[in-house]
Amino acid sequence: MVYFSKRKDEVVELNKSAPGKGIELSIVKKVYCKNFLYPTPFDLHFSNMHLQWFITRPADYISKMKGTDKDLAAHFTIIKNYGIALYGAQIDEIFGDVTREDYLDSIWCDIEGAKEDILENPVYVILNLCRAAVYLKSNLVVSKKQGGEWALQNLAGKYQSFITAALQSYALGIDMQVSKAEAQEFADYMLLMIGEMMIEI
Repeated sequence: MVYFSKRKDEVVELNKSAPGKGIELSIVKKVYCKNFLYPTPFDLHFSNMHLQWFITRPADYISKMKGTDKDLAAHFTIIKNYGIALYGAQIDEIFGDVTREDYLDSIWCDIEGAKEDILENPVYVILNLCRAAVYLKSNLVVSKKQGGEWALQNLAGKYQSFITAALQSYALGIDMQVSKAEAQEFADYMLLMIGEMMIEI
């Protein structure tokens, strides 16, 4: 328990030095990384959302914070396209390919609640909707920043300032203030467009 307690304290200390969102990580067995399974099983997940539980009842947290996560299909796809191996084996030695079908389902599960989520986390949702549209339109896996930049060139002009504000907030790491009506109108517009493109696939 001494060793475990030390590792727990290290994670909490590292989390304090992270950007506002904090550290978010999932521990996944190598077999599911190389031979991808969807939804993907994970043995442990950590994020700011559960920080107090992790600090106050670590053993309970570790025993219960496991299961499957559809988001991992999207995370693995980003890793395959843009990841950097900081230590150990190279990415292609660990991660296999995620099928287009699984990636699309993962994307949709992440954005389907955008109309409500955009009010709580506008920058993430705005740019995530944009990069989902890029993938469906051009079959390109892009970053949130690249998604927003694509949207400035390809979406209706009435949303230009809205997307620009999201990109600026993302670059500066600051919160974005949005009006409920404008934010939900944009979410509706993007979800309709993305939904139509998914039907066409």
